[in-house]
Amino acid sequence: MLATLASPKATHDPRIGPLARHTRSVPVPFTRPFRPHPGFKGAPQDAEAERLLHLFHDHFAALGHELMRCQLELPAEPHPLAVDLLDLTKRRLIVGRGTAERSAIHEAIGELLDLSGLFLDAFTKTLLLPQLPDPDLGPLLKNLGITVTWPTPAGWRDSGGRTA
Repeated sequence: MLATLASPKATHDPRIGPLARHTRSVPVPFTRPFRPHPGFKGAPQDAEAERLLHLFHDHFAALGHELMRCQLELPAEPHPLAVDLLDLTKRRLIVGRGTAERSAIHEAIGELLDLSGLFLDAFTKTLLLPQLPDPDLGPLLKNLGITVTWPTPAGWRDSGGRTA
């Protein structure tokens, strides 16, 4: 099956836009849990990330946003790359983490940078966290073009000062 992915004509969801050569997107239903790697054992923060992603999805879907999940298949990868959420309305690539710990944010930065390079139609990079991270991480995230979004009693707030 991977040999067929090497075709530059590999199909994918046209709503996403063009992808890097030899990359194919496969839509995934918005169900729990979402980490398609065989044998993956989730940690408590993974359940929290999933909960946040569902809250975010439900909130923005109610506002009329078109959201989806997908996997990206690449010939050299043994497993598809999970894309937590795409907001097709606002062109946002969203990665969720269930903790604002530095190690989780470092991991998410790598994931966002890697995945964003596979989408040739630019998506903004959004990191969904349960709370605002330590202030010293703000300049790093801003310099990398990553917007942090977290839930508040009034809705969702992001590091750009916006509330939705």
